[in-house]
Amino acid sequence: MSGPVATGKTELLHSFAEKTLKAGALVMSATASRSERALRFEVLAQLFQPIAQDPEHRAQVERLLNSDACTTVFSDQPAEVTEKAYFQVFHTLWMLLAREMSQRPVVVLVDDVQYADESSVRGLLFLARRLKFARVLMVFTEQTGPHHQQHSLFHADLFRQPHCRRLRLTPLTAHGVAKMLGEKMGAEEARALAPEFLDATGGNPLLVRALADDRIDAAPLSTPAAEGQFGGDAFGEALISCLHRLEPPALNVATAAAVLGRSSTPELVAALLGVDSEAVRYCGEILNLTGVLSGWRFRHRAAEPAVLSRISPEERRDLHNRAAVVLHQDAAPRETVSRHLMAAGAPLPEWSVEVLRETASEALFSERIEDAIQYLELARETCSDARKRGTITALLTVLEWRSDPSTASRRFPLLGAILRQGQLSQRDAGTFLRLLLWHGSVTEAEEILEQFAELPAPDDPASVAEMRFLWTWLAHSYPWLAQRFKLVAGVQSVTAAAVTADPQCQAADVLATALSDDIGEAVTSQAEQLLEGLPLNDSTLEPLTTVLTTLVYADRSRLAARWCDSLLSQATARRAPTWQAVLSSNRGEIALRQGDLLLAREHAHSALTYVSLERWGMSSGSPLSVLLRAATEMGDLGEAARVVRQPVSPAVLEARFGLHYLQARGHYYLARGWSHTARNDFHLCGELVTQWGIDVPGLVLWRLDLAEAYLQLGQPDRARVLAQEQLERTSERHARAHGMALRVLAAAGSQAGRPQLLTESVQALTESDDRLELARATTDLAHAHETLGDTARAQEAARQARDLAILCHAEPLVQRAVLIQEYQPVGLPTGNMIDERDSDPITVLSDSERRVAALAARGHTNRQIARRLFITVSTVEQHLTSTYRKLKVNKRADLPSDLELIPVDSA
Repeated sequence: MSGPVATGKTELLHSFAEKTLKAGALVMSATASRSERALRFEVLAQLFQPIAQDPEHRAQVERLLNSDACTTVFSDQPAEVTEKAYFQVFHTLWMLLAREMSQRPVVVLVDDVQYADESSVRGLLFLARRLKFARVLMVFTEQTGPHHQQHSLFHADLFRQPHCRRLRLTPLTAHGVAKMLGEKMGAEEARALAPEFLDATGGNPLLVRALADDRIDAAPLSTPAAEGQFGGDAFGEALISCLHRLEPPALNVATAAAVLGRSSTPELVAALLGVDSEAVRYCGEILNLTGVLSGWRFRHRAAEPAVLSRISPEERRDLHNRAAVVLHQDAAPRETVSRHLMAAGAPLPEWSVEVLRETASEALFSERIEDAIQYLELARETCSDARKRGTITALLTVLEWRSDPSTASRRFPLLGAILRQGQLSQRDAGTFLRLLLWHGSVTEAEEILEQFAELPAPDDPASVAEMRFLWTWLAHSYPWLAQRFKLVAGVQSVTAAAVTADPQCQAADVLATALSDDIGEAVTSQAEQLLEGLPLNDSTLEPLTTVLTTLVYADRSRLAARWCDSLLSQATARRAPTWQAVLSSNRGEIALRQGDLLLAREHAHSALTYVSLERWGMSSGSPLSVLLRAATEMGDLGEAARVVRQPVSPAVLEARFGLHYLQARGHYYLARGWSHTARNDFHLCGELVTQWGIDVPGLVLWRLDLAEAYLQLGQPDRARVLAQEQLERTSERHARAHGMALRVLAAAGSQAGRPQLLTESVQALTESDDRLELARATTDLAHAHETLGDTARAQEAARQARDLAILCHAEPLVQRAVLIQEYQPVGLPTGNMIDERDSDPITVLSDSERRVAALAARGHTNRQIARRLFITVSTVEQHLTSTYRKLKVNKRADLPSDLELIPVDSA
């Protein structure tokens, strides 16, 4: 009987032995072993053990087959002497066998005959040639495999006998698998699982049983359709058992195939093992017959790790190292080679550095950031070139910053050391500089800038573009640093062709134009072209956000919002938390410029969710300013107060974002009525933009903010001077700034002149994207008309203002507009009307009491009434107490519901 490993040969042999024993036959059995192949007559000694049990024959059998005695007889003897000795031994054994045959049938069973020692094989053939008329049945089992060549004479002689029959055992069919599974589970489930179990095991009974055991163990967590991939401990142990039954070459081939994985081919396995490819192909056939492989792939996903588990970690690393070399020489895909390099670990050959870097680039392209980081880590560890190692370290820092700024900062000391050794390129140093400033490491950033100042101008276009963008970005984000350190010679005079060719140069050019307050349609068009042409990645995030900022400065917030939404969607799809945080903060700032307070607040919260406040460093002023300004304008002074209480480093005020934070905090102080504190913040903001040379209308309108503080302080003359100064610094091209300046100028001027100025303000702001400022100007216009007695215009303006304020979610502004809109004026009273008024108990209330009572009757709380009427809560309580007494009621629910609202500046 022949067949692959674990196809049931031994089981069938044992079953046959049991039946023949019951039938009264003498069963003589032996199991050959690979480890005992060198022992002469080992198999024959096992076979004749039953006969040796008879005291009469024991001495004779032991004398014939004793290993030590055989060594003496058969060693160093001429061939004729040896052959004669063999004949004497075999003939004696035959005679002993014949004596047994005379009494009963004899069955000779040898399992794994392929491992039988040569002397025993000769003896078995001697007996087989004499069986024609004997009462003896000989049954051998043999494993299909390369050992056929070792016993070719045995096969030739045995199969020549007329009474010899050959039985080949094949793997189980689907029906056989189902029948075997039926012994462990229900018939229906067995039939359902059989095809997949067959695919996973190749019909190997041992593997089928093991897989079924794993399936049963996993049954509570599994479904009948989940096949084979129930491989667990039982399957792994069975697989290893099968492999150990094979000859060592087949086991080695299986191990090499497991290491190579999906790259496995006969040629690559042969190269990895350093053996002949034909021998590898033959072993591959055996592994296919055994049910381990299908082609050159393991049938079951649990097989590969099971095979690798049998070798030591050192052996595994060595095999992966050799596999990387073989695959690299075979021009395999870079990532395939890199996976083996990763499994091998350092030390690695120098050629592996470029392979790992290129693989990291491919991983980045497909957004597998963690993979890219792992490849670069190994490349950095392997690289012997200090400058390349610096570049790799810088890239690693940027990639980690994309996910978590605090994680990236752990590499700063190493990058600093590389920088001081002069092994960091200008481009990488520029990247390092931006990261340092984000984290507030100003001293280290100054060290880099000092080094830049001493270097000659870079000669390659990429570095020139990087340096030009870096200095323009500094002038925009950290102006005081740009003023302290001169631009590298030669970079400022970069040619127009270079600007046109390099996106970073273009972004720098656009931003520089914005900072010089020379924004026109050409700049806006150039900005949009950049947004269309630049893909979002680690090197373009800054240029892209810079261009978005330029559009905001140019009063093109709607266009900026569309592009920012697109970039934010990309960052979200690519799971880059820091990108999402930066772009969310930008989107919040844009929403503020559009007057969409709710959206601005949502994006500010998102920015602080993607990256927590303590990890924003010097840039924390960006999301905080958006959140603070939005909460203040929405009337949520509780949330605004919580933002103000957040600890903010003084370093934040050294960045552009600090200007926005000062502005937002000043407006919060104004809303609280803390005019002097607000004035101080606005004044500091003005000092900084003036000192930094970025006092442009698109950035912060600090003069108007300061003017509003002076208005609240009762100093309209100072407010008027500031508003007039801002107006002179703007033109109709700056629609938003122009309109805001006109509104503040109107508030600081005479009542008679307000409608004209506010009408111009509304017209200008209508041309901008800022609905909140338009709502504010329209509300002021309504109040101006009301003050001059133009009720119809006041009500129309108030209606428009209310609708705009509702869209903006600006609750305080909504309330101011509603006060005017709900006012229903009456003409001069007739006599009847006078009589009605005199008879109405409401007439006993003062105007202030009526205003408070009307709002209380509509369900407003005392605090809401105070905020709406610009009075204190204590005043509200006094008015209500007086109202209850005059109207003879006990609570606000008893107040008349038809009380009219009347407009007023204060109660």
